[in-house]
Amino acid sequence: MMCGGMIGLERGKSNQPAGMRTYMLVSLGACIVMVTGEFVFYKYATGDPARLGAQVISGIGFLGAGSIMVSGKMRIRGLTTAAGLWTSACIGLVIGIGFYECGIIATLAVYMIIGVLKKLEDKITFAHGWFSVYIQCEDAVGLTYFYDGINELGMKIGDVQIFEKKHEFKGAVISVLNRTRKSREEILEEILDIRGVESAKYVS
Repeated sequence: MMCGGMIGLERGKSNQPAGMRTYMLVSLGACIVMVTGEFVFYKYATGDPARLGAQVISGIGFLGAGSIMVSGKMRIRGLTTAAGLWTSACIGLVIGIGFYECGIIATLAVYMIIGVLKKLEDKITFAHGWFSVYIQCEDAVGLTYFYDGINELGMKIGDVQIFEKKHEFKGAVISVLNRTRKSREEILEEILDIRGVESAKYVS
């Protein structure tokens, strides 16, 4: 649970569909399955202790697929989360079989890949690529000011996903094409200065 939760915590901070509790449950469930396979083998001296684990490796795909989203322009999001879920299940299996060293090292490696290396990847690709930002405005009218503000900053609006609660505007995830050489911090500050924007944070 701790290994899965550590990986899921980073995903949750990135506003991904699967967070800390999801990863904890996946790792715990996979570990239970592996331990059960061992128990059946040693208790009844029959069967293959890895058979149940093999079903977890192939069956976890449905959960990973549920975290993958395709936007209107066929931009795919959630692949890292899906891969992380699958790897988290494998970590649960390896801990369940008693190979603790591998499980701990794998957890640290996955956390580094999706956490530390993400920052490096962002710096490399952010300068002239697409990024998504979640913004909250006082009302839907604030989106108009946001569109104008982004154009004035020399960037371009892509896909827009609006969130509502009880028919009231709650926020929106907006894809933006960065045509500048400004850093993430500089762009976020400029977005927060746009009229009507109450809060903003990067999604990807």
